Amino acid sequence: MIDRRSLLAAPALLAAPAVAQSWPTRPVTLVVPFAAGGNVDTVARLAAAELARRLGQSVVVENVPGAGGTIGTERVSRANPDGHTLLIGVESPFAISPFVTPGAVRYDPLRDFEPIGMLATLPITLVGRPDLPAADMAALIAFARTRPEGLTFATSGTGTSLHLLGEIIARRAGVKLEHVPYRLAAQISTDLMAGRLDLAVLTVTSTAPLIRDGRIKAFAISSAGPHPALPDLMPLSRLPEFAGFEMLAWQALFAPARTDPAIIHRLATELDAMQADPEFRARLTAVGMTPTRKTPEEMTALLRSELARYEEVVRLANIRSD
Repeated sequence: MIDRRSLLAAPALLAAPAVAQSWPTRPVTLVVPFAAGGNVDTVARLAAAELARRLGQSVVVENVPGAGGTIGTERVSRANPDGHTLLIGVESPFAISPFVTPGAVRYDPLRDFEPIGMLATLPITLVGRPDLPAADMAALIAFARTRPEGLTFATSGTGTSLHLLGEIIARRAGVKLEHVPYRLAAQISTDLMAGRLDLAVLTVTSTAPLIRDGRIKAFAISSAGPHPALPDLMPLSRLPEFAGFEMLAWQALFAPARTDPAIIHRLATELDAMQADPEFRARLTAVGMTPTRKTPEEMTALLRSELARYEEVVRLANIRSD
């Protein structure tokens, strides 16, 4: 026998596939909360082209920069949850800005978004001026401990994942590092090569060419294992002070909260298929990114973990930008 509850549930079960099949009915907007030309924008445009092919509808990238990515992120949190506005979310506005610039964050990273899946990750490197008297990370820590005034380290801004990695390194290694935030990331490498800075914390895509050419010193990378771009660069996790450590910049796909579950499922399925496609993976790898697969549930778990980690770092280092 079919009970009354089964009959009531049947229309909803039938409706879910129908929603996914009829969507999208017009071009999809993919919001990038940063200016055009950077790593996030590059990955977004690769993803948009592939999603458009799979969905049979245009996917238009819209750059909405400002306030460390929080402006574009907030815009998507308030968008109509009909599946036609999506977001490339990254760790900074999702897991760091809520603690560093709480007054500027008018969204809840867990409540106001539906995670769809991961696109790519990117490790971070610790590099130094060419004449720094240390040959490896262990020697750098030993040298820094002899400098009570500390060493300078530059990043592309206060409250970024790069900045927080520098603070984590200082705390775990027991050394003093003075943060020097830059507005123009390109200037960091110039000043580092000229010896005007001691250290810098930058993504591997920024530093790999300079390291290979011997123009700066490389000390460590934040991934759990070696990176293909710099296979000889030691992961931080191999030092006793950093056992089990990994910290990655990441780029993932999100929709506004209350987006139909059928649409989320369709997008997650297409994203998983993209990540399994050797050609798409090769395109991500060619721009220095590591293709990374995560389900919506795994993305939620990651967000919770990242929020807990960065809240502690921000509190202990007393970082504020408001």
